[in-house]
This record gives sequence, C-alpha cells and structure tokens, in this order.
Amino acid sequence: MNIVRLDARHWTAPADFYTALLRKLGAPDWHGDCVPALIDSMIAGDINEVERPLRVVVTGLDQAGEAAFDEMARVFSALARYGAVARITSDQASLEIAEDVSPFLAGRA
Repeated sequence: MNIVRLDARHWTAPADFYTALLRKLGAPDWHGDCVPALIDSMIAGDINEVERPLRVVVTGLDQAGEAAFDEMARVFSALARYGAVARITSDQASLEIAEDVSPFLAGRA
C-alpha cells in the first residue's frame, strides 16, 4: 500500500489542495486540477509516479480554509463513486483506493 500524507493546516483555497496532492502523487506537470483528471490518474492509473493501492491521509483539516476543505471533500466523494473509500471528519480525512478497481471502471465510457 502506497501512503501519501498531506498537511492541510495552511490550505486556504482549492488550489492548495490540488498542489499538495499532485506533488505527493508525483503527477506530471500537465495534470489537471479537477475531478475528472484525478479519476483518470488515481483510479484508471498509469499517470502518476505513486499508483494503486493507495491511501491518502490528510491531517490538519480543522485549520484549513473552508474552500480548500470543501474541495477535498468533493474530490474524495467523487473518487468514492469509483471504488475509493473516503473517511472525512472535521480534522482529518483518508482516502483508500484498492489495487483492483476494474468493477467500478466497467461502466465508464
């Protein structure tokens, strides 16, 4: 299991979340800052340096800005539709993506 740890204490905007996550995933420079791009790279795979199985652990959410927190929650919820398991509280979150997500990708066009 690959583990990516993020510290949200200084996030104020959604871009802070994307910058931190993409950097830790080893995403290419051309990677987009949006849900579809993260579905492609984290669920479909073969884009980032850090691949499935994957756990993202976020701490310090109680000190993050509301917009950054909300974007992270929106992204984690969207990834859950593709088999990820998301847990979010007021101060921390985790997202776990198993090695095999093929059943969740079967219906994708």
